[in-house]
Amino acid sequence: MTSEHDLTTEQGLSAYLTSHSISHVSVSILTGGTANYVYRVTFPDGSTAIYKHAAPYLHSNTAFAFDPRRMDYEDRILELLPSLLSSRLSESPVHAVAVHRYDKGNKLLRISDGGSRNLKDTYANPTLDIPSVGAALGRWLATLHTSTVATPLSLDPASQNIKDNNAVAVSIYRHSYNNLSSAFAAYSDGGGTVPGYADFIDLPNKDIEFAQQINDAYGSRLAHDNECICHGDFWPGNVLVRPAAEEGGKVNLTVVDWEMTRRGTSATDPAQFLAESFLLDRFCGDRGLAPAFLNAYLSARSSLPDKEWFRRLAIHFAVHVAFWPTRVVWTDRAGTQALVELGKGILRAASESNWDVLFGLPVFGAMEKRYRPTF
Repeated sequence: MTSEHDLTTEQGLSAYLTSHSISHVSVSILTGGTANYVYRVTFPDGSTAIYKHAAPYLHSNTAFAFDPRRMDYEDRILELLPSLLSSRLSESPVHAVAVHRYDKGNKLLRISDGGSRNLKDTYANPTLDIPSVGAALGRWLATLHTSTVATPLSLDPASQNIKDNNAVAVSIYRHSYNNLSSAFAAYSDGGGTVPGYADFIDLPNKDIEFAQQINDAYGSRLAHDNECICHGDFWPGNVLVRPAAEEGGKVNLTVVDWEMTRRGTSATDPAQFLAESFLLDRFCGDRGLAPAFLNAYLSARSSLPDKEWFRRLAIHFAVHVAFWPTRVVWTDRAGTQALVELGKGILRAASESNWDVLFGLPVFGAMEKRYRPTF
């Protein structure tokens, strides 16, 4: 049953909590997200919890319709993960956020509070052992992937059908592939603003044609990949950090925002994290997050993935690096264009099986000794 309270406002959530006899001191909306309405609620004993509400549109753009069933999948995966991972990762500083309660009718999820600082924001903290953090995250992610090969993601707890998937996540995850052409067009020689798709689809631009080919050849596979459960939006911004000084000497890392979880290829989660780590290392002081993460991820897998997996890793990394910095500012226009060109180069090398070029890049070179003999 849908609530009579407006869960898109602090006042509305407070009224909802009161109507459910949940005593609380304050409700504060959190900034930084684009999809949901996220609040920190403080209770009379001083403890806190996070409440997430999925409206049928984006928080950041109410004109953009966004299926609220995404929250059903976040609740489902958070129910599944403890039994899948706790015994395998009992000593890990990494854990998925804990779910406390889910009001499905109102798409309102109550989860544990992992803190207010994420890994992207705390990256420059000199007291944070970045390589150790990267390695812990790599091992944790590898365990997630290798432990969920046969795990259904169906919203029906009784279903064992691993073909059931989060259609919302599958659709949205192709966004960067679908729009890669616009990034190439906007940051080709001559620059200019980003045109609409129809403005450049017929232009005799080989780079734009190539972007479309990448989307057709690799973006299309995202709808059918079904190797394991993926987080779906695994990047430093979705890892909350409580430094060792606050946790009795051991850093605490909480992985949040699971609404884009889906069954897919295990290559995309590490590729996305690797791309964002590469950007942090490049623009915020190279602290070694990318190589520590990737090497730990590969070491934690029982067997090394094959060539096609590495190709997908490189492709997804390159699409991310070429597309997202044209939407999220990291540097000036010249620097962004250099990232687009880097992405193009990696895409060409990966699609043409030019492994020498790929292993010659620092971001992939660190894994050459372990990985190259399998080629």
